[in-house]
Amino acid sequence: MHTTAHACGLTLTLVLTLAGTAQAQPVPALFHEPERTEFIQQGGTGLSELRAYAELGYVAAQYQLAQRYLQSQGVERDAQQAALWLGRAAEEGDPRAQLELALLYLHGKGVPRSNLQAAHWMLQAAESGYQHAQLKVGAMYEHGLGLSKDPTEAYFWYCLASEGVWGNHQAVKERDRLGAQLTHVQRTSARTAVFHWRPH
Repeated sequence: MHTTAHACGLTLTLVLTLAGTAQAQPVPALFHEPERTEFIQQGGTGLSELRAYAELGYVAAQYQLAQRYLQSQGVERDAQQAALWLGRAAEEGDPRAQLELALLYLHGKGVPRSNLQAAHWMLQAAESGYQHAQLKVGAMYEHGLGLSKDPTEAYFWYCLASEGVWGNHQAVKERDRLGAQLTHVQRTSARTAVFHWRPH
């Protein structure tokens, strides 16, 4: 079980496995819904100004520019350009960009399809405390997408995603569904790890 490993902050390479590299593997329904954590504001910053700020390294501008390319806001829809700017923001630690870049890798949009890359970026976002990503990491562990199939670890991430004021209904649903399939020892172990977990 990797829950303790996450709680102790071991490197991502310990949890990324070749078991999740099968490119023909179907993607669970949880990953098919568009993930938009922030809408493009109408008006305001023009495209050229936004691009200038993005080029200067402003993470918020990089993320917004990627959204413009994903949603065809003032530019032609371009998944490759979106992936490029999400990648830059993701490298700077923006969890929204990390999550959306992971989804692009999972579906092979704008980048080569890679479950391992998807898992890498989704874990980055999840380990920073971003609950949208924690829910999806739980699903990745449950279905073995880029990560070793591990129902206890999946339950751990579902529990994290269902904690606090965010109260994601889907996370609660997945937590309770999977929890019913686990032993008391597995649930207790995961819950204990959740209690001691801190974002990186």
